[in-house]
Amino acid sequence: MEQPLKVLIIEDDFWIAGIHKEIVEKIQPFTVVHTAKSAEEALRYVSRCEALPDLVLLDIYIPDTEGLTLFYSLRSQYPSMDLIIISAANDKRTIVATRQAGAFDYIIKPVDQSRLHQALYSYVSFQELLQQSTLFNQQEVDRLFRMMPSEGQAEQTAGHLPKGIDPLTLQEILGFLASHLGEPIGATAISQSVGASRSTVRRYMEYLVATRQAEAIQHYGGVGRPLRQYIYRGQNEQNARNKK
Repeated sequence: MEQPLKVLIIEDDFWIAGIHKEIVEKIQPFTVVHTAKSAEEALRYVSRCEALPDLVLLDIYIPDTEGLTLFYSLRSQYPSMDLIIISAANDKRTIVATRQAGAFDYIIKPVDQSRLHQALYSYVSFQELLQQSTLFNQQEVDRLFRMMPSEGQAEQTAGHLPKGIDPLTLQEILGFLASHLGEPIGATAISQSVGASRSTVRRYMEYLVATRQAEAIQHYGGVGRPLRQYIYRGQNEQNARNKK
């Protein structure tokens, strides 16, 4: 993405807020535009800022407000902003209420850094997909609503993914590779298909190579540096090869 994604952090603990800011700003294209320590400060900021934040990281337990009051105020007054809840609240009522009211994600404190990474990368993928088109096919709608991967692909994302590997983007790449099973294919072709940068695609393909789901080969087709290509083997062939 070329445009930065503006983030508002609402957290009364300055130490935790600083940690969240540091995590967020290490990921492109996020930028933290403000950190608010109270509901009053947060509402004052969004009412006066030139451009609304794209994403809010919201702690529910804010001293100058009760329960979900601030969450509902932000959802009703500024529906274009997405919210990721980061809270110690783990009761059913709160989790169900925020989900029903459209929270993008919910992370329970103490925050696992990799889990926050996953939420942020998912949000980047969400925004990238929104910017690609005004009409969507079913696969793209499934991604927007963050549905589970199809059978056969579920095993690819069931385990813990490393930092920088978003399950939604991974499934998009796997879907493209499945249509070119066993064919050498370069990062440029994958990039053009899924709408991700070549550097992003190379990171995902190296992950697939490391997990023995794909092989990397060097193609010496012309003058200059050899072209690095990848061959995706598919789940059935991968299982067969691993048994040997």
